[in-house]
Formats: sequence, structure tokens, C-alpha cells
Amino acid sequence: MNGRILALDAGASKIYLSEFTVKAGAPVLTAFASAERDPVAAGASRNEPLVALADTVKEMMAGAGIKPAPLCVMLSGQQVFLRFAKIAGGSPALVEGMIRDEAAEHLPFPLDQVVWNGARLGEDPDTGEIDVLVVAAKSETAADAAGLAEALGLPLAAVDAVPLALCNAVRRSQPDAEGCTLVLDVGARATNLVFLEGGKVFLRTIPIAGNTMTQDMARSLGADAADAEAYKKQSAFVAQGGTAVADDEAADRASKVLRTVATRLHSEVTRSINFYRGQQGGSAPDRVLLTGGGALTRGLDSFLREKLGVPVDFFNPFENMAVAPGVQADDTALYLLAPSTGVAWREAGGCPVEINLVPPEIVARRRMRARIPFFGASVAAVALSLAFLGVWAGSLASSRERQAEQVSAKVAKLRSVEKGLTSALSESRTAATEAEAWEAMAFSRSSYALAIEAVRHALLRGTWVVSASFAQPSGGDDGDSDDSGPSYGTLNLVVRGFKAELDKLPGKGSAGEKFLSNLRRTPFFKGGAVKLEPVLDGGRITEIRLAVDLARPLGKFDASWIPEPKGAAPAGEGADKGAAADEEDIS
Repeated sequence: MNGRILALDAGASKIYLSEFTVKAGAPVLTAFASAERDPVAAGASRNEPLVALADTVKEMMAGAGIKPAPLCVMLSGQQVFLRFAKIAGGSPALVEGMIRDEAAEHLPFPLDQVVWNGARLGEDPDTGEIDVLVVAAKSETAADAAGLAEALGLPLAAVDAVPLALCNAVRRSQPDAEGCTLVLDVGARATNLVFLEGGKVFLRTIPIAGNTMTQDMARSLGADAADAEAYKKQSAFVAQGGTAVADDEAADRASKVLRTVATRLHSEVTRSINFYRGQQGGSAPDRVLLTGGGALTRGLDSFLREKLGVPVDFFNPFENMAVAPGVQADDTALYLLAPSTGVAWREAGGCPVEINLVPPEIVARRRMRARIPFFGASVAAVALSLAFLGVWAGSLASSRERQAEQVSAKVAKLRSVEKGLTSALSESRTAATEAEAWEAMAFSRSSYALAIEAVRHALLRGTWVVSASFAQPSGGDDGDSDDSGPSYGTLNLVVRGFKAELDKLPGKGSAGEKFLSNLRRTPFFKGGAVKLEPVLDGGRITEIRLAVDLARPLGKFDASWIPEPKGAAPAGEGADKGAAADEEDIS
């Protein structure tokens, strides 16, 4: 990406504004400026809004000749909330949803009260779990950063955080570093710890830093905070091994105070290392890199080197980044620009942690502005289209008149054809009606065969029909209606040949009753009057005579006779199954 970016690091004691030019993925520091803040008024500056720095930043830009460009504002480690989690892998949409769930569960405020973002830090090749980092700032804090950019008249490129910027700065400055690197950013109000190991990242902020040293020295020396701060920078140092400073009681006392604070700092660092190793699966640091104004306290690097037992060096953020000719060659000033270089590397792309806490309303407004040129082009296209449509409509009208004349002539011809088709359709319908009548007549003749087939299905095993006859209803062919319903005639049956005693079917009634029950399952003999006469021979039923009223007329068409579609249960199928069960009982 090619372009310019401004990075603003508003620390508790100093403000740094840096200008970078990014060409072909390689950032170059082209200008920077700094301004002092009250280094000891921690309580007063804690809630000072960033927008109040607008006039100071304008003066810095004018003094260093920095031209307007997109601005990235960095929040301190104490202004953001950092949460690490492991989630199961899955589709991008599923991972995004799980990150949101982690944010809702672990952030100390509801999601509608914060601006938050999530980043994937790496994936465990064995379990497939993804390490994620959730970063959030209170909505008013993010809005304050946006308000500063608006007051300066600069487009807001990003709202980043100092610990994340340091992570990107170290990664890109020392891409080949092996093992675990611990970065200690000792600021005025807090110390940021950044663990970097392979693709793993862990961040923590502790409230022990430069102002802690100054305030403890002021109490010990009986001086005000400003004098203690000046003495710390000019004369004090962290005592090594508790040794006294000869002939200087104040320096001796101050150095011991600094050693006490450094010991507390070391304890917190050790706790963080143990937590990183135990809870995050990390390793002990192989090296420590110092940055931040508080890290310049004399003797602090030697003290930490002795206590931690690993190499402790100052981080050079420009080890892999160019500085434009003419830029102030002050090693100390450049050393303090470490977070700002992380912003430049982020603009170049390919950084491990790219979090943006720009308020959603600013993002929506930016998207709308980006669409304005497309809206203008769309309006112009619509206007041009309307003009073209006017010309086209005129030529179309005359063409339509000619077509209308041609269509009228064709319509006249088609109407004569329509009359012929209407007559043919009427004749076709008459023929179809006659065909349906003949078909119904032919089907009605098969009604007797269907009734006999129903009787056959109702028979029990080992029985047969000796005779069968149909008697017309006494009221006529069409059946007369009385209190019991219409009558369609009677079927007289004589059945013989049972192998066992037909009246001994345990729990199911006599065989005659079972046979009658099977008949009534068919559509021909449902309900109606029944006459059942068993014939005895030597105490055994050898013949059954039945007279069953028909439930349907025979010799006439009835739609209920039409067989069910293939696959449906045919009439009498239940009777077959019942008969099969009885056949097993009497066989």
C-alpha cells in the first residue's frame, strides 16, 4: 500500500506525533514531533479527553511541517480491555459468531456500551482450536479519539492500542527472532507486557511504572512530585544489590526507593510469566526488550537482567525501518517511537494483530462517503438513460402504429379460425360424453364379478361356495328407502366343507360369524340385514346358509367400485388377512 499515515501516541507524560510514508510495503519515518505533558499529574490527566489535545497537536504539526493525512490514534493499555480465549474451528461465519459470544461473556461491559474487535492469533495443529484476542474500549473512549480526529480535520484511519502496536513493531522489526520474546513497555502510569512466541501472542498491563517511582521518591525525600521527577531523571538510579551510595544520603535513599519499586515490578513480571506458561501454554522468555520512558531509569535494565537471568536490551524500533534524511537523529527520541512504528507496519500490511476500534457510526459514515461517487455516476447514468428513452419513445410510437395495423389484419383472420375451432371443440366434448357413458355401461356389467370376487376373499380356508344367487329388492331395481336405508337386493350363499367344528373359534365367535364379518369388510355387504342358518350333521356344522343384503346396486355404475390405485389396499384385503388368521386356527 502506498500513502501517508500519522500516528498519535498520547502518553501520560508526553505526546508523540509521527508521520510515515509507506511505499511498496516499506514504511519510512519522514517527520515526528513531541510535546510535554505533566508527567506526575496522573490523577488529573487520567480522565482528560483526547479532544482537549487538538490545539497542541495542531501546533506540533505546524512546527514539524507535518501535512494532513489519515490519523491513527493509539489508546493506552489501561484504556482497553484484553481477553484471550480458545474456540473451536469452523466456517468464518461460525468463528465470527463464537468470537462475539466470547466478547459478550468475558468483557466487563455489555457489548452495546463498548467498541470491540476480535483477531485470530493462531491455530493449534493438533486440536484445531483457534487462539483469539478480543479487544474493547468503552464507547466514550473510542468516540473521544474520533472527536480528536474531527477537531484536527483529519480522516480517522484507525483507533489502535499501544500494546498491540508494540506487538506489530517487534514482529516486523525482528521477524527471525526465535523462542519467546518479552517486551516491557514501562510508561508513566502503566507497564505493558507483550509476550511473542511463534504465532502466539499474550498481553498484560500492570499499574507499576514511572509515576510509581516518582511518587514513592517524593514521599521518601519530602519533595514535591515535580522535583522528584527531575531528580529521578538527573541523579537517581536503581540500587544494585542494596548497596549504599557513598557521601550522598538523598541519592542513596532515592536509589533504594527505586529498587523497591523495581522489585515490585519484577514480582508482577514474574507472576505474568508464570501465568503465561501455566494458562497460555507458553515458554519462559529467552530475551527481554525494554521500551517506554520509564525503562530509561538508570540501572533498571541491569536490575531486571540480574533478576530474570536472561538478556535484557533496549528495543530499537528502527532496526528494520528507514528514517528519511533530515529527520532528527536523536536515539532517545526515536527509541520512544516504538508504538508509532507498529502503526506504520500495520499500514504496510501483514501484521499479526490488526485491531480497529473506530466507532461503528464513523465506519458507517465513511462507507456512505465512499459510495457518493457511485451515487453521482448513477444519477448521471439515469439522466442519460431518460434522454435516450425520450428519443427512443418517439420512434417507438410510429413503429407501434404500423404494427397495430398489421395486428388488426391478423386478428380478423384468427377470428374466423376461432369460429371453426369452437365448433370442433363442441363436437369433441359431445363425443367425450358419449364415450364416458359407454365406458360406465361396460364397467357396470362387471359389478357381478366384483361381488363374487369379494365373496371369494371372505371365505375361510377349507370352505367353498356351493351356490350363490342374487335376489332383486322387493321395491324395484332402484332400491326403496325405509327406516333402515335403501335396499339393493340380497345375496344368498350356501357354504360347505369345513375341516373342523366351525362354531369353535376361541375368542373370535363361530366360523359363520367370522365369514359374515369378512363379507362386511367389502364395499358390497357393509351393514344391511343378515340371515345366518347353520346346518348340523352329527353335531357338527357342515353347511352354512346366508342371506346378506347388498350395500351397492349390481348392474349399475357406481364410482366406489373403481379399484384403488396400484399400491393401495384393495377391497377385501383385510378379509384375506382375517381369513388367513382363522385358517391357522382351524387347520
